[in-house]
Amino acid sequence: MSLNKGTRIFNRTYTVDQLIALLLTEIRTQAEIQFEEPCDSVVLGRPVKFSDDADVTARAEEILYRAARFAGFREITFQMEPIAAAHLYHRQATRREIALIFDFGGGTLDLTIVEVGGKQLPRVVATQGALIGGDDLDQRIMRSLWPHFGSRAKVDGDTDFPPEFLDRLQTWQTMPELSRPEPLSKIHHYRESSDSPAEMRALETLVTQNVGFKLFQEIERTKKALTPDRMTWLRFAYGDINLNERILRRDFEEMIEPEIAKVATNIRAILKEAHMGADQIDVVLRTGGTSLVPACVKLLEAYFGRDKIRDMAPLTSVGGGLAVVAHEEAGLAPAYAYRYESPFAYTRATSGRHYEPAILRAGMQCYTDQDYRIINLPLALSGFYGIRSANLDYGSDERRLLRFKLNRPSKVYVIYQAKAEDLPLWLRGFQQEEGLQVDIRTPGGLYPFLVYSRDFPEGAFALGGAHAEGYNGIVFLNYIAAAVPHR
Repeated sequence: MSLNKGTRIFNRTYTVDQLIALLLTEIRTQAEIQFEEPCDSVVLGRPVKFSDDADVTARAEEILYRAARFAGFREITFQMEPIAAAHLYHRQATRREIALIFDFGGGTLDLTIVEVGGKQLPRVVATQGALIGGDDLDQRIMRSLWPHFGSRAKVDGDTDFPPEFLDRLQTWQTMPELSRPEPLSKIHHYRESSDSPAEMRALETLVTQNVGFKLFQEIERTKKALTPDRMTWLRFAYGDINLNERILRRDFEEMIEPEIAKVATNIRAILKEAHMGADQIDVVLRTGGTSLVPACVKLLEAYFGRDKIRDMAPLTSVGGGLAVVAHEEAGLAPAYAYRYESPFAYTRATSGRHYEPAILRAGMQCYTDQDYRIINLPLALSGFYGIRSANLDYGSDERRLLRFKLNRPSKVYVIYQAKAEDLPLWLRGFQQEEGLQVDIRTPGGLYPFLVYSRDFPEGAFALGGAHAEGYNGIVFLNYIAAAVPHR
């Protein structure tokens, strides 16, 4: 899905924070049922980093924060997942130890060296994250299957199969891109012109019948089977696809050598950051499903010795650690939480119609007097405090229609219908937010709105009507306002 535009499900667009909020809401509901009391606080686990880009990592954490707000949590803190696991082990350790937490999950590898045990609190010595995970190992198996989908085919005479097609076959999420008209027409052409028509039919089935996810489920099962067993079969049949591959553990380990080499690099890096040798580590704690892969176990034993390696519950130790963190109030409050506090001391409309506070999110009713809804909302605006206006004020030409008071300096947003040829004078002092568009659905259709912003100091202010002096064009829906506090 696009982080900015969201994803469409049954004629409704959801931003990624709203999709996560659906899961968190169910968790919160079940907790309240089980414990028979309100649950309004949460500690969210997160990897050491979501991306090599620090800005993307910060943005991802903020998306989780917004999701927790949408789910109804009021006190929201975070803890890195390997540190949470360390808190769980700390409860069990009877003496002070230097532990390496080896948290290898589906998407990331998190390494933490921490002092644990005894009466002192855990002390983190070093933490690192790497963008390696079980999904990368799945992709290696998928690449071994590419010949079944035409990777070795010659097309249009003696031309190699397009490498950009292979890029799309690396994950089930990108496979449907090959079902778009242009690439699909090429697949149809290759089915007739290549030396591998059966493989091209299998490729067409894979990308048009929405079976990529099911194939990756079989790949995941195969990978897991190679932990206890040295050989397994990968079997998948659907339409023109018929896979029946024997996979040996040694072959799988050859496939994933690049990923295991990266793991080794990160082990050396965290030891260097901690100014420690492998012999100074007392215990190595494995958690996360990918930590069970035998190649990972052998690597850790080679560095630290078999006697130091311990298994934590691979799928529950982080969750258990987060419970300990919550109990000990050791979660960390994010620095950006202020952005999600309402900066409005009061709001009122001089028209006398009802205006009310609201939190911006896709699907929300955007007017107090008509059930028109925001269908598409940029993620950049999701979760901010807004003002739900009265749509019947759309024709107002007042210079001071919406009066409000800010309790701190803030950036004020105005979401204004895009059909205006000239903006009212009061709005011309605002800056248009390039690339941001909000779509509102009415019985008459879907209408685009543009987003304008301006910094305001603390104090009392007013916004004019949508048809105030300077306006020209076609605007028959009222604007929506929002504000985000400055630090």
